[in-house]
Amino acid sequence: MAKGSYTILVLSDAASAPRKLHISTSVVGVLASVAAFVLIGFSFFVYEYVNLNVRLLELKQLRREAGEHNVVAEKMRRLEGEISKVRELDQRVRVAIGLDKSEARPAILAQGGADVDIRNALQDAVGQRTGRLMDWVVGDLTTLAQEIASREQSLRELQTHLNKQTAALAATPTILPVKGLVTAGYGYRKSPFTGKREFHEGMDIAAPHGTPVVATADGIVRFAGPAGSYGNVVFLDHGHGFATAYGHNSTIRVRARQQVRRGEIIAYVGNTGRTTGPHVHYEIHLDGVASNPLKYAVDNTGMTFAVATESDSST
Repeated sequence: MAKGSYTILVLSDAASAPRKLHISTSVVGVLASVAAFVLIGFSFFVYEYVNLNVRLLELKQLRREAGEHNVVAEKMRRLEGEISKVRELDQRVRVAIGLDKSEARPAILAQGGADVDIRNALQDAVGQRTGRLMDWVVGDLTTLAQEIASREQSLRELQTHLNKQTAALAATPTILPVKGLVTAGYGYRKSPFTGKREFHEGMDIAAPHGTPVVATADGIVRFAGPAGSYGNVVFLDHGHGFATAYGHNSTIRVRARQQVRRGEIIAYVGNTGRTTGPHVHYEIHLDGVASNPLKYAVDNTGMTFAVATESDSST
């Protein structure tokens, strides 16, 4: 065997003589180096292949998350746009009815536009890659839930306020009990019976005997019957401080504790009690104090106003 070489025996079959190959140690070293380089290169290739597949999977995950973000973000934008419209409508209604309390309710959503917040959250979620989508969705939904709760509370306040306003309007005597000739108004006048100056706490409306007399607002009958100089009178309690009286009726068609509606017939014109002719003596009291009925009447059509003289014919 040559010095500094390796001998390799090659047997083609069991009966053949072995063939000898002499390989120098330098060649073996080169072959070993090549084998090691190939092994390292293959290992690096395998590593890069695996790493590339992992990156591809991560990229697919990112694209899926980004797609989910885009869908959710678009839905969020639409929802926040609708809430913004509700907020603006809520504010306009408050201003219109004089119930503007916007300074007492801080805005839940950030000022400057929800689109910026959504875009930043989306970029942050994609940048952080995993676990951010649900955090962002939950956080934004929480914000929207708070805004919705705020709008619900505001709408309940509006409903309560409007209910009060509606009840107050229903209790306000905004019509007159009968159409006819106003023979005596509210205020000081000369009495047709004594000739002395006296304060007239209501107004007298002359109309044909038997003309229907209607309630001028929703209320409850507190008294219905004869009452001295009022004759056959009906007293109504409307709530909110309002009360009305209808005197000198010929007949009464309501009873005590009965609920009545504005415009409902409660009696008929007559001349019972202290009077000089058929008419309705109509009074309005607010918090127990007599008030001018014309101050609240919104419809005076069909009314004729007589010029006051010393010979007023009714009380």
